[in-house]
Amino acid sequence: MRSFAPGFSALTAAVVCLSCVAATPATYGPRKVDIPVSDGRPPKKGETEGAARQSPPTSGAAKQSPFPAVARAKLANGMSVAVVSSKTLPIVQLRLVVRAGSGFGPSPAVATLTGDMLKDGGTRAMSSAELLRRVETLGSDLSVSTDFDATVIAMPVIKDQLPEALSLLSQVVREPRFDGEELKKLKARSADAAEDAARSSGGFTATRTIFKELFPEKSAYATFGNTPAEIAKVDGNAVREFHRRFYVPKATTLVLAGDVDEPTAKALAERHFGAWQGGEPPKVAAPGPKLPPKMRVVVAHRPKSVQSDVYVAMLAPPRKAPGWAQVRVANQILGGGVASRLFMDVREQRSLAYRTSAQVLELASGEQPLVAYAGTQTEKTGQAIQGLLENLAKMTTSPPTQAETEAARRYLSDIFAVRMETIGSIADMVVTQETFGLPDGYWDAYRREIRATEPDAALAAAKALYTPDRALVVVAGDADVIGPELAKLGDVTVVDPEKEFATLKTIPKAER
Repeated sequence: MRSFAPGFSALTAAVVCLSCVAATPATYGPRKVDIPVSDGRPPKKGETEGAARQSPPTSGAAKQSPFPAVARAKLANGMSVAVVSSKTLPIVQLRLVVRAGSGFGPSPAVATLTGDMLKDGGTRAMSSAELLRRVETLGSDLSVSTDFDATVIAMPVIKDQLPEALSLLSQVVREPRFDGEELKKLKARSADAAEDAARSSGGFTATRTIFKELFPEKSAYATFGNTPAEIAKVDGNAVREFHRRFYVPKATTLVLAGDVDEPTAKALAERHFGAWQGGEPPKVAAPGPKLPPKMRVVVAHRPKSVQSDVYVAMLAPPRKAPGWAQVRVANQILGGGVASRLFMDVREQRSLAYRTSAQVLELASGEQPLVAYAGTQTEKTGQAIQGLLENLAKMTTSPPTQAETEAARRYLSDIFAVRMETIGSIADMVVTQETFGLPDGYWDAYRREIRATEPDAALAAAKALYTPDRALVVVAGDADVIGPELAKLGDVTVVDPEKEFATLKTIPKAER
């Protein structure tokens, strides 16, 4: 049955009704209005100037939108305080950044569960339920997130509730209860989530495989996410020991952004965190990643999957390396949005993917994975990989045009105005500085570098970045269907996400 857009029936009825009324001359305005249109081309022979479409006006100069000043202080115990003052609303966004991420300690599961237990385990004086009720009475919420390099505890509060909010935050990080029964329940929930991710998330299984393949076993970045078996090994002693070693004042920064000034913020931080004691944060080994000597193919097997998540992984320079702005411009041209080469070619022109992208998986130390991605149908997996590889190669041989470079740098620089739209977003950008060790003034300097990037600089970055002949190709999909096709690229290693990513088999390289 043919379907129509919403409102079609109403519109039809209106037209029918109008046709029933006798036509009468208009009583105002001209009978016909000629609306000039233009498509940017010159008028053809015999065509009037007005008939040719006019080009849209050029974009105006981008608004500067400088990043607000960050005032800093340090308590006697070594804890840092960063303050961004804004009187726009009587709100303060709190972020407690502890440089104790999933890459720290004996396993990612220990670090992640320790962070989650700060909220789910309660404090010395309050159970988890009591803690959350106290937070809710402030009209706030408490969130905890752990990534490779840091654990971040966040609370937004009304200005008048700031002292009590800091009191609660201090108890959460300094005096966690680590209740055994709560840990047991948290482990059960986490194991269920991990099992579900291994079974149903192509993004998770592929990303875990990428980090495992690129980084040596003893690196802090060797393991992405958790498996049920890793979670099962964590006990209360491991959580308490991780907290004792890594949750120390010298590894912590309190970020306050909003309606608070520096003297008030420092005085409150001293009152609620000044008595916190702890030693030096332990050093964490982070040996760098290595690309395979030649293209390597790994499939995270998802039986009967009708689609594949395709990743082609290479390496980007360290986050603090000179020329980071040029890296971002080159990657934006490759796969940063609907104007990117991957989108226009792999998705639009060849219809090989329903989604494409290119991004750097950012880390605080050393080189970082850079991945080109395509989400595709199972039967198009081989073609999608070929499309990604071809575009990676073309980035080094077909220089970015002036138009491509201009579009990329305008997006990357102008998006700042959107990113800084809320005080919470500004607080999160300060968190990024703390996590990656970026200096104050970084965002404005980075934005200037973005705007100054020309096509030749983007091409130089592309030549250093994109090495498809040594890429790690990781696919989350049905190995039984796509394996023979992928074997044309080289030996294919098949791993089972539902069995702790154990190797199932190797498919030998096939003749093309």
